[in-house]
Formats: sequence, C-alpha cells, structure tokens
Amino acid sequence: MRLRHLWALLWLVGSAEGCRLASVPSAPQKLTPATPIGSALLFKYALDSARFADALFLLAHPDGSPLRSGERYEWQPALERLTAIVGGAPLTMLRQDSLAPDRFRVLLELDYLNRLELLLVERERTWRIVQLRRLPWRREPVDIFPTR
Repeated sequence: MRLRHLWALLWLVGSAEGCRLASVPSAPQKLTPATPIGSALLFKYALDSARFADALFLLAHPDGSPLRSGERYEWQPALERLTAIVGGAPLTMLRQDSLAPDRFRVLLELDYLNRLELLLVERERTWRIVQLRRLPWRREPVDIFPTR
C-alpha cells in the first residue's frame, strides 16, 4: 500500500513540475538606450512603428555626439526607405560583438532575409548608432548611415 502512495506522490510532484515548466514566461525587460542591445532594439521598434523622430534620436556622429536637428531632418527620407524595406519584419537573429569598452557592433537579422549591422558608441551613458548598414541577402552591403 505504501509503494502505491509513493508512486502517486512522485507522479503528483512530476506533474506539478511539468506545469511549472510550461508556464508563461515573464514579461521582457524594459528596453533602454543604456545598453547596446537596448538601443539597437529600440531603433528597430521605432522603425516598425514609423516613429522616425525616436529612431533619429538614436543616431549620432562618429564621436558619439547627437545629430543636430537639421541633420536629423536630412536623414529622415533614408529611414523612411529603410522602414519600407524592413519595417514589421520579425527579428530572427541578434548578435553583439564588443570592439572596445565603448564600441559595440550589433547584427540584427530580419525575417531571415535582411540584416542590419549597427555600430554603436557610448557617450554619457547612452549608446548611439554611428554607422548603420543593411546587408541584403546575397548582395553587397548598403550604407544607410555611414561614418564621415
């Protein structure tokens, strides 16, 4: 009789553990430009929702200083074209590579076809994009926001 109770207890514990493994994952962390991945994903989400002002806020000069308002206005058509190409595409891969303590390279693959390569620089505890390239599938890279 006790062996039957032991098996029932083991089955109950195993089924409870299985339910815990199948539970809904916790909500994702809030994205901030305080990390290179956060800045890259914020840029992607701003393009997806056509919030060009937010996307342009994340672009900067090669030294990390933010763009002036006139420069942001000049870059808006390029971001609109980029949004038409990759906007709304699901994120299928995300990689980061540290080039220096204040420089990161982030590679975003979108829908297995397009890749965005972002070079980010940290300035005043905020990561900004200083170079943006679109790497189409089996084609030459296209500079969207080149370094000067």
